[in-house]
Amino acid sequence: MFKFNIKTILILLPFLIFACSSSPDVMDTAIDKQKEMDAQYKQAQDESKAKADADAKAKSDADAKTKSDADAKSKSDADAKAKADADAKAKSDADAKTIADADAKTKADADATDKPTIKIINLSTKYTTSELKALVDLAESKIKDRKSNVIGIQYDVGAATGKPITGMPFNQHKVLISKDQIESTLSTIRKFLEEDECVKSREPEESNRQEYINFEMGRFREWLENGADATTQVQACDTTRVVFNGSPTEQSYEDSMTTWVHEFYHAFQLDIALEPPKVDSWCDDEGRDKSGWFIEAAADYFTSYVWAEYKPTGLTGFDRILKYGLQSFNETGPGLYDGGIARTGAAALLLLVERGAVKHVDIIDGTLFHKCERVSVYHDDNPEVKIAKSSWSEIQYYNGKYSFKPSVLNK
Repeated sequence: MFKFNIKTILILLPFLIFACSSSPDVMDTAIDKQKEMDAQYKQAQDESKAKADADAKAKSDADAKTKSDADAKSKSDADAKAKADADAKAKSDADAKTIADADAKTKADADATDKPTIKIINLSTKYTTSELKALVDLAESKIKDRKSNVIGIQYDVGAATGKPITGMPFNQHKVLISKDQIESTLSTIRKFLEEDECVKSREPEESNRQEYINFEMGRFREWLENGADATTQVQACDTTRVVFNGSPTEQSYEDSMTTWVHEFYHAFQLDIALEPPKVDSWCDDEGRDKSGWFIEAAADYFTSYVWAEYKPTGLTGFDRILKYGLQSFNETGPGLYDGGIARTGAAALLLLVERGAVKHVDIIDGTLFHKCERVSVYHDDNPEVKIAKSSWSEIQYYNGKYSFKPSVLNK
């Protein structure tokens, strides 16, 4: 509905007065004129509103675009920063990994250079390289701070010929390995000795070093070429050992494999190859001779525990030591040196452990043989050693269990 205001009434008043006093035609003309003016006024209002709406929309669109552009730029900047941060982190991580890898390689190379080596030559047709290695790996895993480089040779020998090996407690047997195998083995041992740093430092002069190596190689050749039942560990240098295990074909699997472990333990015993001034003067030849029983005892003690773990049969390492100790006593009597010193000595060493004079772990990890304690501590004047050497055979087997008699544990 059309709304009147004061201004509109004043404009229309003359026409209303005229219309009231004029004829119908005049009045129609005035009405038409008024309609025309109303239309023009409405048009003007519509155009004004349309312009205002258009301006408002244009401003709104402009504001919206400005905001959109600002948001887009902000997002673009954020994305660019996130990408830059991600790239920087990726580069930092890559650089850190490169450094870490380089450090790890350097350490691995150093460890590989410093870590003592073990090499196995298996000429046996009876025993596999994998089982020989498995036993050595298990034995080595027990040892703390191993120093020695070791090469071990396992081979079979046939029937005994009755002839002894020069200067060694070995006998000749029928040779079961070929000449090519012998030559190849000797060549490998020679290279092992010639490249060993300890041997080089022992004999700095090339001519003296070759003379020393030739002497050892001469012994090794005699053993292999004559089928020696050699079960020994040769101390070529302080930290350089050569293990031989010549196993007669009629020997049991257990005896052959436990001998293999026994000799490797000797190879791990550090101080048995050291001489003054590398160790104190009390670890001299006389001291080593007197402590021979202790060296053999520890090797057999260690072997019993390793074998019980490798081939569980119901007997623990403790049981094995007492079983074979009692067997030795029944065969040869109570003298420590009357039977096999390894088994009688192992029983004496176990008695020292049971009485608290020696720690089991020190035997198993080899640290008992780092400072010649077998001479400086466990010498023949040690009261505990005296008891162990005289009472090792006080073993009983009762209700299926081996043990020392209570009286010997409480002396």
